[in-house]
Amino acid sequence: MEYNIDDIKNIFTSESILDSIKDGIYVTDKDRKIVYWNKGAENITGWRKDEVVGQSCFDEILCHADKEDRKLCGTDTCPLHRAIITGQPSESPIVVYAQSKDKSRIPVQVNVSPIKNRDGEIIGGVETFRDMSDAAKDLERARKIQRKSLKWHIAEDAPIKASVLYLPHDIIGGDYYAVEQLSYSQYIFLLGDVMGHGVSSALHTMYLRSMFDEYKTLLPDITTFLNTLNQQLHQLMRDNFSFASVVCGLIETDKNRLTVVGGAHPSPFLYRKNNLSVQTIKIAGFALGMVKNANYTPQIFDFNAGDTLFLYTDGAVENFDQNDNELGESGLIKILDLVGYPHKNFLHKEIEDEILKKTNNVSLKDDVTLLEFNWRA
Repeated sequence: MEYNIDDIKNIFTSESILDSIKDGIYVTDKDRKIVYWNKGAENITGWRKDEVVGQSCFDEILCHADKEDRKLCGTDTCPLHRAIITGQPSESPIVVYAQSKDKSRIPVQVNVSPIKNRDGEIIGGVETFRDMSDAAKDLERARKIQRKSLKWHIAEDAPIKASVLYLPHDIIGGDYYAVEQLSYSQYIFLLGDVMGHGVSSALHTMYLRSMFDEYKTLLPDITTFLNTLNQQLHQLMRDNFSFASVVCGLIETDKNRLTVVGGAHPSPFLYRKNNLSVQTIKIAGFALGMVKNANYTPQIFDFNAGDTLFLYTDGAVENFDQNDNELGESGLIKILDLVGYPHKNFLHKEIEDEILKKTNNVSLKDDVTLLEFNWRA
């Protein structure tokens, strides 16, 4: 059964009520053609109702982009499109950047939802958006500071090649990583995921950075190093019940050895050269900061030229499809296999896109960090 524009408009009994709301609101049909545009949307974007109604929202109007300036007005990456296709509203606001009529970028907090008729059929979608320009200025400054706190130092001619994809859910996030070359043959890494996301988690990641710098003289003894970080973080976190999953490792090319310690973190994947199977490394132990006197036990593995180590935070796997099945560790392995990992170059964006396709969400629900180390053969 077909529905015309009037069918969708009739859902709203009073445009005057919607026009009195400061937030922007617009409604589309299933093809994302705009059928309603309120005063709030006009005030935020500068686009008048008569200029946009009848146009597709993915035409040269809002031109949504994410905080990394990646365009979202396609299909799989468009929050409104995904809400219409999956039948699911956004579970939490999504920060995107909309284009105003004068071509400037406006940070907005977006919620999306499908629109259904009385028979439960999806006939369109609605997006509400709130101007967060003032708050975004402070968050952008905090983002720059946080990005600088993430440590990354490996020489260009080093035998170990490393790559990272860092995707905070909000403008700032609760994942932290540090990668450092101690010598030509020794490489340290730490990947942490503070409980939750947003401002409070981001502040805890700054504390992780300060502790990394303060206690890195203990390296390459990663067991003593992590035990010390745990005790210090426990003092900070014990009163607010905030903890961090963590994995810390040492790659030693002169000894063909990988040593790993950690707690409550998703299992890293170890890919062997010319071997189709993948080995998972189970990370036992307590989350960082949970128990003051927790002791972290090292695990030791062979690591040879041509091998690859892949690490990630739980935002990459704790995603659910329309049947409420979790993507999980096995699902992520299938995605990596689908994109040809690790035999192709590390396809960061393609991995991210495939994770989103396998979920029933309009965006990834948590911070995501992907980290890899490859010993060049």
